[in-house]
Amino acid sequence: MAGNSILLAAVSLLSACQQSYFALQVGKARFKYKVMPPAVSGSLEFERIFRAHFCYWSGSGIHIYPPSVFLGIFRSC
Repeated sequence: MAGNSILLAAVSLLSACQQSYFALQVGKARFKYKVMPPAVSGSLEFERIFRAHFCYWSGSGIHIYPPSVFLGIFRSC
């Protein structure tokens, strides 16, 4: 059981690192190709980098809204 927890933690950490890397790449591309937020279109190079970040983010299981369990915890603080 402890082995599964360690494996889950390792995969979660690697996923967070990859997501951070993609986010940094999008930020650098916005600066390099002068695409101001919230625009998501511009040069083809920027759109490729943004699409890679967005496709990973949408398929990673990370959702914008937290589950109701977390909302209950935050309301109690």
